[in-house]
Amino acid sequence: MARFSLLSAILLHLVVVSMQQGYDEPLDIRQRLGSSSVAKINDQIPIQFNAMYLYEAMASYFGRPSVGLPGFKKFFKRAADKERERAHKLIDYLNMRGGHVKLKPIIPPRDYEWSSAPDATKAALDTQKNITQELYILRDRADMESDPHLVKFIESELLTEQVTGIRDLRELIARLFRAGSGLGEVIVDKELN
Repeated sequence: MARFSLLSAILLHLVVVSMQQGYDEPLDIRQRLGSSSVAKINDQIPIQFNAMYLYEAMASYFGRPSVGLPGFKKFFKRAADKERERAHKLIDYLNMRGGHVKLKPIIPPRDYEWSSAPDATKAALDTQKNITQELYILRDRADMESDPHLVKFIESELLTEQVTGIRDLRELIARLFRAGSGLGEVIVDKELN
């Protein structure tokens, strides 16, 4: 019982001292997570949300009655959901490690219409390549800061999905070019549904 009282007294003292020093939180709970890694993760979150917005726009476009490609609508809706999940993984990771999440504005997509399914799919591929490059930069920063936990998180939770996603987009683009425009896009759309 005496140990519990002593521990409680010490914790109470730490809380009071830290609050007197003007900290936002009673204790600094960041777990060896470098400030530049925190900043880079906070930069990565809107990149994921921007991709989500782009894929939502693509899903909306392909869902229009005048476009009529429900398979592509479903494909890009799933892609938007994955980007949202990745953004939330980053948010949860920062919270778990004691970092502070600082959400930044989401930028709406430049385009809301695409000339064809291959055109939209190429835009998605370019977006995924950009995201992958940014994740490699984050991974390298974590490695420079000797943070093996962050390195493992990026490699296992994010980069593996990116590599697989890029492969899937390249295969879809190849199928679209082999199938051709018009009826070929409709056939590939049926495969995606």
